[in-house]
Amino acid sequence: MNITQFTMEEVRCFAERQQFDIRPLTFLVGENSTGKTTALACFQVLANYLKDGEVDFNSEPYSMGIFKDIVRNSRKKDKSFKLGFTFTGDQEDVEYTVECVEKKNGLEPAIESVTIKFTDGEIVFKTKDTNDLPFIEISNYEDKLNKYHIDITNFPHILDLNSFYSIAYGVIGLGIRSRYGDVGKNALQNYLKRKCDNIGSIQIPVFSTSPVRSRPKRTYDPTREFNDPEGSDVPMRLMRIASTKKDEWEVLKQQLVEFGKASGLFENIEIQNLGGSLGAPFQLKVKVRGPNSNIIDVGYGVSQILPILVHILGPPQWRKTFFLLQQPEVHLHPTAQAQLSSLLASSANGDQSFIVETHSDYMIDRARIEIRKGTISPEDVSLIYLEPKGRVVNVHNISFDKMGNMVGAPTHYREFFLKETDRLLGFED
Repeated sequence: MNITQFTMEEVRCFAERQQFDIRPLTFLVGENSTGKTTALACFQVLANYLKDGEVDFNSEPYSMGIFKDIVRNSRKKDKSFKLGFTFTGDQEDVEYTVECVEKKNGLEPAIESVTIKFTDGEIVFKTKDTNDLPFIEISNYEDKLNKYHIDITNFPHILDLNSFYSIAYGVIGLGIRSRYGDVGKNALQNYLKRKCDNIGSIQIPVFSTSPVRSRPKRTYDPTREFNDPEGSDVPMRLMRIASTKKDEWEVLKQQLVEFGKASGLFENIEIQNLGGSLGAPFQLKVKVRGPNSNIIDVGYGVSQILPILVHILGPPQWRKTFFLLQQPEVHLHPTAQAQLSSLLASSANGDQSFIVETHSDYMIDRARIEIRKGTISPEDVSLIYLEPKGRVVNVHNISFDKMGNMVGAPTHYREFFLKETDRLLGFED
């Protein structure tokens, strides 16, 4: 199943329910402080929660603070906020929404309820704190409408989506109570079994980058491999694959060099081992013009874009389902920015999807060109414009036609650029 919508409600500058149309290639644009990074952070939180049942609004590369820093500052007495995904599959759509409140006896957000809407029914799970042993209780049940309200006691981690399906097969080790006796219990389990067959397991591996990425070094000392939003793990990954999997290295190297030449960033890349073992220090060499040079001695753009390239082009085990890219154009000249957009367009095939926070017109315009060329379908590209209106931000979802023209763009989307052009031509404001 594919994520086709992401929603936020009462999160920071986002009032009410704001919908983001997610496509294999999604651009997120807007002025500074309009919630672009907040949207990426919340997307990562919800994806990770579905994956492992953990809630962390301060996992790298994001730092959103405590509950009061995240929930919208409003006059509501009982404050909460919601995050949601809509999954689209061959057989049906599923809308998944979590509601977060302030943790009891704590400051962090905690998930209080989860609502799953199927095409033919709805299940609401709500946590309850009591002194009882962990159990599940069906507290409301409408058989003909397939509507269930379920209280989950003292077992918060069961609220990740994949754990719900284990209820159907009784493998979670929790008692299931029902005010409607075995009829309600059996109805719920049978209903979930049908959904298991239709939907299956949902996993959303996410890779996020920081706006400022790796700090190049003249010489690298081998360390363990790990995921780093700033990309400091990438030289080690490259060294290992070059030393132990030469065929994979040659394929990856060729792809990197092709991008390097097309973007004007570099013409070659090599790993120079300074010893005779995997544990020996090594250097990363690139050729811009003339002989190979140490990566620290060439333009900063090379080291900044390399982590993104490696994770997109590297072996399948390095790749993720969703890439959340913060300003990938940082330190890149216009040609390289445009070429990166071409790479994203050609890579956005369903197995890899990209949400790109950007201030680059070059990236968006190149994506429009790739639509016109047929590299990517217009239905697979989305442009989300965040517009500040007083103390809140409105979300505008812009699509494209087959010629790359914007569809549904508000009239003020290009207002700043048009004014600058008029001023350049000598017209008065």
